[in-house]
Amino acid sequence: MSTFSLRDLRANLGAVVREVATSGDEVIITDSGTEVAVLISMADYERLHEHADIADALRLRHMRETSFETMSLSEMVEELGVDPAVVLAS
Repeated sequence: MSTFSLRDLRANLGAVVREVATSGDEVIITDSGTEVAVLISMADYERLHEHADIADALRLRHMRETSFETMSLSEMVEELGVDPAVVLAS
């Protein structure tokens, strides 16, 4: 994994993007010494999204399998620790 400042990246953008695309290596981008972004290959990007989709599906499955209880508005307000006058005023 390599690191480029924004200034250096501007001068070498084409070469850096082609290297990331072919090697799969990541590039950290800095701005004034602070890491601000990462450049990754399209294949890695697609894999990340596939993993996120799977994680979302598993989370939804778990939510559907878990029973829930209903509560009244007053119970909800008390549980949340909200002032009822503020809730009713909005």
